[in-house]
Amino acid sequence: MKKTKYLAGFILFAACVANFSPNYSQYQLSPLASQLMEMFSMTPSQFSSIFTAVMMPAIFLSLVAGILADRFGLKRVVGVGLGFTALGTCLRIFAGSYGTLVVFMFMTGIGATLLNANGAKFIGSYFPPEKNVTMMSIFQASATLAMAVAMGTTSLFSSVSSAFVFAAGISLAALILWLVFARDPKQEAGAGAAELPRATIAEAMRIVVRNKHVWLTAFCLMGIITSATAMNAFLPTALAERGIDAVQAGVVASFMTIGNLCGCLAVPFIANRLGKNKPVLAACAILAAVGSAFAWRAPEGPLLIASLFLTGACLSGMVPLLMPIPVQIKEIGPLYGGTAGGFVTTIQLLGVVLLPTYVLTPLAGGNMTLYYLLCGLCVCMSIVTVFFLPEFGRKAISK
Repeated sequence: MKKTKYLAGFILFAACVANFSPNYSQYQLSPLASQLMEMFSMTPSQFSSIFTAVMMPAIFLSLVAGILADRFGLKRVVGVGLGFTALGTCLRIFAGSYGTLVVFMFMTGIGATLLNANGAKFIGSYFPPEKNVTMMSIFQASATLAMAVAMGTTSLFSSVSSAFVFAAGISLAALILWLVFARDPKQEAGAGAAELPRATIAEAMRIVVRNKHVWLTAFCLMGIITSATAMNAFLPTALAERGIDAVQAGVVASFMTIGNLCGCLAVPFIANRLGKNKPVLAACAILAAVGSAFAWRAPEGPLLIASLFLTGACLSGMVPLLMPIPVQIKEIGPLYGGTAGGFVTTIQLLGVVLLPTYVLTPLAGGNMTLYYLLCGLCVCMSIVTVFFLPEFGRKAISK
């Protein structure tokens, strides 16, 4: 028993490092935006496409990632994905054009896609049910920690190449840790639970696509994550345009990602104490919409830091409350939960990849004030959808 407990801890640690690596590589780009656009003669829209290229594998692989892990084993499938991540991160050092950089950033996102799609699988297999939420919060926090570290420290590197070399080292370490510590869950891990019937892919997709609450959850997450991603992509650049020193701009911008880290732990705790999710979601969505549009314009100093921190906390804090909804829907449940989760992820990431690159950035045309107003407008979509979602707070479930 004690050995199993330690093994679960090592597996979670390896998974957190593996989740940290691609997010760190992605968010390194934000403080380097001006240098990269100059080096590769990129437009703001092209830079946005590089920043979101890490998320593109999730559009194509989220639905099949769980099927692959069930068929070939979690360790093998995620290990192959982390191999692509390490290769892409290493090759990124030698990228000589915009096109090659897009390809290498796409490769960097493969490991994260396969790992995140199976996050509930390995946590549910190695930890008791009462610890699943806590362990999932730790796993998700590793991504937001990576964002904060990348935003706050990348500007301290002497060159773009040295920053990329450091990220490559982290990706190689993540691959090695996973191969050493990861284990495939044993079939008997869930022996105490009733075995679910197997649904065909066609049947599962038909039921998922017809459920309005699945669509509402997907669009709500799309607005939140699109805004968060778009904000972070140009935040150090926008702050620098205000006259803030480049190094200081990176440090200030990192407070938004620190807010992300705190929010994903604090907001679910508040919702649980209240017993209702929807009021907390609505309040966070309104604050996040205002913050997304105006936080970056706050007066320099403590008010700017507090505004960015609160915006990040509200954006990130809504995600843990929304992600479990597909499984909690009566018509979906555990039987179709994997398909519903993959469908929601695909829809939200279509927005995250396409909207910043092909809608927000071209519409703004380099005008940062308009750009961040559009970020706030994305969250307004989430405000609307929240009111049509069912209540799955503690009090509603206990009835």
